[in-house]
Amino acid sequence: MVRHPLIDDVVGPAIVVESASPVVWLTDALASLLRRSADAGRMVVLRTGRESAITPALRHALGAYGAAWAVADFDGTLRDGRTGAAASGIEDFVHRGPELVGTPSPEHPVAADSVRQISIDLTLRHHAERAVDMGSAIEALCHTVGTCPTRWGTAEPLTVPWDRWVVTQYAKHEAPGVSTSYAVGEGFSATMTAHLVGGVVVETMSAVLTVPEENTDPELANRLFDAVQQVADQVVPVFGVVMQRRGDADHLIRAVSHGEPSPLAVVVGPEASEFLDRDGVWPPPRTTTATFGTRSGAGDPHVADGGMIVRFEDGWEALESFLDRIDEDRFLQLVGGAPLDPAHDEGALDGHVRDTRVAGGQGAA
Repeated sequence: MVRHPLIDDVVGPAIVVESASPVVWLTDALASLLRRSADAGRMVVLRTGRESAITPALRHALGAYGAAWAVADFDGTLRDGRTGAAASGIEDFVHRGPELVGTPSPEHPVAADSVRQISIDLTLRHHAERAVDMGSAIEALCHTVGTCPTRWGTAEPLTVPWDRWVVTQYAKHEAPGVSTSYAVGEGFSATMTAHLVGGVVVETMSAVLTVPEENTDPELANRLFDAVQQVADQVVPVFGVVMQRRGDADHLIRAVSHGEPSPLAVVVGPEASEFLDRDGVWPPPRTTTATFGTRSGAGDPHVADGGMIVRFEDGWEALESFLDRIDEDRFLQLVGGAPLDPAHDEGALDGHVRDTRVAGGQGAA
């Protein structure tokens, strides 16, 4: 039995935490409850009012520990704060999963205001012969839009000034276990993890950056992908997903819909590129590719010893064409699944794009 001062109710195997706060943070106390409940095979259900928001760090932790976010409307009905799907009670989250799939409740409103954002989920392997430098990938991407992390930490509030060296030391201290840290800045939020696999440091980053509205900065996409290629000179990308989306300017996740995100590109590292089927027409229809790190192919896209960035010309349809060319089981085995969870949430890597995709809140990405 899990005992903890934050527990307000127990419904079967679900542990309910009530919060009336306008913003719910990933505090040390809540983080410890999520860990202990997951270890005991129990699901935490965070229940808030419709006006409450959760932070990006808490959104990540809920997903990492299989926890749910239930929103109580004025009439007492419940819905999933992330997807908007209606719930008949707390038991629905236990039986149907921590993120409910289905038609959004009529009470799940469309956001009145939003900003354009880019989300980047990327797995990286650090070169064994080089010094490990956590956060360098994040900084390279941030500089393209002029916003970078200012604070970081492992629980909220995040009060420690951003320092790549300190972040790296924390990851080393936690090794060989998994370290998880969070970073924020003006128009920026990110989650970073690191762990050892066969003596090599594997880093994952999931970053969201607020960017200028469409057509106001036509070179933005090129700068972002140039930054990814710059990162590839320091570490080895394994796989990544780049999405365009709408979200709140403060990066908080509210129980509203921001519409469906649009896939922009995938980053396929040298190892992962071996799992691509390049027979017939290559690259797939409605996609363009740029290579990086190719050793012997000198830019030949049919050579599998380098990485590539596959850019999509028309979002989901182009992604569908790409998904038809990959061995997804081997992809997920290679990266361990975790950094691709956001892509799964949005239907990006589940065999084919779902016809039943739900347009959830900002935290869906």
